[in-house]
Amino acid sequence: MKTRKILAIGIIALLMCSVGLAIAQEPGKEYIASTTTTNKQIILRLDKTDGIVIGLSENKTAQAHLIGTIDEKNHLLLSGAILIDGKPHALDLEGKAEKIFVGWNVPEGAKPIYRDLHGKTMTRYEGATRIYACAVELKDKKNQVELSGEFFEDSIGGLGGTAVIDGMKYEIGLRGSAGGLVEEVINDPDQTIQTRGSKYLDVPQRSQWELFYNGHGYSAASRACGEICAAMLEEYWNGNHPDIWDIWVWNGYEPMNKEQTELYFDEVDVPCWMGHYTGSLPSNINHVKTRINWEWPLDITEECYHGNCHAVVIRGYDDSYEDFELRDPNTWTGINTMYWYHGAAAGFNFEDNVYEYVGGSDEWSNGYVYVA
Repeated sequence: MKTRKILAIGIIALLMCSVGLAIAQEPGKEYIASTTTTNKQIILRLDKTDGIVIGLSENKTAQAHLIGTIDEKNHLLLSGAILIDGKPHALDLEGKAEKIFVGWNVPEGAKPIYRDLHGKTMTRYEGATRIYACAVELKDKKNQVELSGEFFEDSIGGLGGTAVIDGMKYEIGLRGSAGGLVEEVINDPDQTIQTRGSKYLDVPQRSQWELFYNGHGYSAASRACGEICAAMLEEYWNGNHPDIWDIWVWNGYEPMNKEQTELYFDEVDVPCWMGHYTGSLPSNINHVKTRINWEWPLDITEECYHGNCHAVVIRGYDDSYEDFELRDPNTWTGINTMYWYHGAAAGFNFEDNVYEYVGGSDEWSNGYVYVA
């Protein structure tokens, strides 16, 4: 897929000045950041030339430049412009930011720390520190633009989502950096409080869109859910922070299935194997809960919201809500839930989307396939 390089930084900067001032002075726009507050300024420079807008019949290049503030509650207010094939479109966006745990930074030569988990060995390292990223969700007040993404401690990242441009709805991906953002996000919502009848495992969140942010293409990112689940479980067990691209290359530049995941784990010494659990729905649910109680997260096959086969990690459960807690590689925060039974309010549940989906058929119950 070819993209054209856009040399428009000067145009964006000029547009930012004119659009930003006009909006700030317009009555009824109190949501625009004020310099009199204690809010911190942030700048999103999404100017990598391989940003893309995907339409039904054509693809276009995309870049954006946004400036605004984040407050003490991680509330974002941003204004600026998005360039579609060099044509600027003014944006006013509002949203939130969250800090998320994405892995371990292990010092060179660190001493390993081993822990036995019901016959499996978890490895951590002395002096290892948690790596964080900042997940962002943004939308405009006209519901024409909805973007989500993440930025890492080196400020590199991006946004993806949908945008209505000139009356047409497009899928969009933007790459670049976010100066001043990650260090300003003060809370860590992913430190889940354990309650009676619940258990959550400390599985790092990795997003398949890391491939896009790091310049490896939108197509690869959109298909790499299996590789990301493998990366999450590899880091959970071994304490290392694998490069997603390396796993994608190892698997021949193709989406990873459960058999390939098992082969990969054998190669990187992750103590896991592929299983196919049958039986009644309650026994399936109890099987998952037992493994979570043993602190063994599960890589499972599900039918996602869009009806496609998708890989996710189950990292916890909550009896009071009758749901499983997921690490979903097609989200940025990774915080996602799956109810146990058909008829749940969200319509997305283990019974329909896993228990009856295995084998690609909803006509008969077949247990579920997992890697643990």
